[in-house]
Amino acid sequence: MLYPNQFKVNETWIAFKIDSPFTVQGEPYDIYLMLDAGSTFAFGYVLSKVPARAPKSQDVADLFIKAYAQKKQWAKKLIIPKSFSAADVFKKQAEQNGFDCTEVPLSDLQAYIGPLNESLAKSLSQSGS
Repeated sequence: MLYPNQFKVNETWIAFKIDSPFTVQGEPYDIYLMLDAGSTFAFGYVLSKVPARAPKSQDVADLFIKAYAQKKQWAKKLIIPKSFSAADVFKKQAEQNGFDCTEVPLSDLQAYIGPLNESLAKSLSQSGS
C-alpha cells in the first residue's frame, strides 16, 4: 500500500476514478481525480459521461495544465491503477509532459481512494436526504 509519507510533495501525481455514483441532471458520470501523492492536494477532476470508457483527451490535458499552474512544475511520475479505464489518455498526457507513468494494483492506492470515496458517499447521501 502507498501512503503520502512515502513521497515528496510534487514528485508524484496520482490519477484514479472515484467509485461513488455521480449524476448530473439524472445522467450518470464517472469522476476522474488527479492529486499530489505527497500532500494529497487534489488538482481537480474531469467528468466522463457513462458509458464512455474514458474522459476526453482535451479534458485530461486541461487537468494536467491546471495541476502545472498550481505547482509551477511537472511531477516526475504519474501513478495510475492497473485496469484503469482512462489509462491511455492519462499516460499520453504524462509522456507529453516529460514524466513516467507507473501502474499499480488498485489496492495500493486505498490510502488515497478509500477516504475520498467514504467522504463523497457520505456527502451524497446527506444531500439526497
